[in-house]
Amino acid sequence: MLNRRHMLTTTRNRFKALAVPSRNHRASAALHLFATLAVAGVLLASASVTSAAVLPEVPLDKATQGEGNKGISYRPLDPLGNPAAFVLTARSDIDTAQPFTATAPGQGGTVYIGKDGAGVQNASAGGSKGISGGGGDADEELIFTYDAPVLLGDIRVFLADIEFGKGLNDKDDPIIFLSLAGSGIYGVTALEAAVFGAFTDTGGKTGWVDFGTLTALSNTTPIDAFKIRETNDHIYVTGVTPVPEPAICSLMLAGGLTLLARRRRTQA
Repeated sequence: MLNRRHMLTTTRNRFKALAVPSRNHRASAALHLFATLAVAGVLLASASVTSAAVLPEVPLDKATQGEGNKGISYRPLDPLGNPAAFVLTARSDIDTAQPFTATAPGQGGTVYIGKDGAGVQNASAGGSKGISGGGGDADEELIFTYDAPVLLGDIRVFLADIEFGKGLNDKDDPIIFLSLAGSGIYGVTALEAAVFGAFTDTGGKTGWVDFGTLTALSNTTPIDAFKIRETNDHIYVTGVTPVPEPAICSLMLAGGLTLLARRRRTQA
């Protein structure tokens, strides 16, 4: 009898000893999976920045946005049809005597998207369809306001019908104004020479501006808005990156937690 009880006790203890590593193994596997997903998310995020040189995350073309005047402000759609994480607004009739002043007086404009990209029309939805630095509504600018701060080094702006000249008043003279996160002002100005220096020409009067090399600021500087103004000829914006960093992190975390929950249900 004693031997039998001893055998039963020994057997139970062995099963307990086996059960503990099993639970620990599951916990370890779950943590390993989460870590793997986090690393994969970071790599995917990095890959998206690299691929930005080829394809914008939010195309501002008629195929994605539909052609026509979008009104005073417009939240674009991403390629999947979801609302983008930024809003476009426009200004026209900006004082041509103050081309380098971010707060130069002007009038509210409207956003237009057509076959060449996004541009600006006047408040009555008239005028040319690009961002114009000439004509009756000059100067014009397109404003991008992000829902959450974005790292400066992650931003790419894709342009069309752009042709740099030999300085001011020769062909296109684009100027970019940056708003540092939380500042509430466009305190950083990049003139045509800086825009040209950060521009990658892809042929056919198209290319993209790398904000990481646009100014002397660190690539990790967060900004919450920028605007691009044309002061001589006209240009179009055909796309922009990126998705704000907090949104990327939230998507990564949500995806990781969902997969972990599924794994636990499967093992239960």
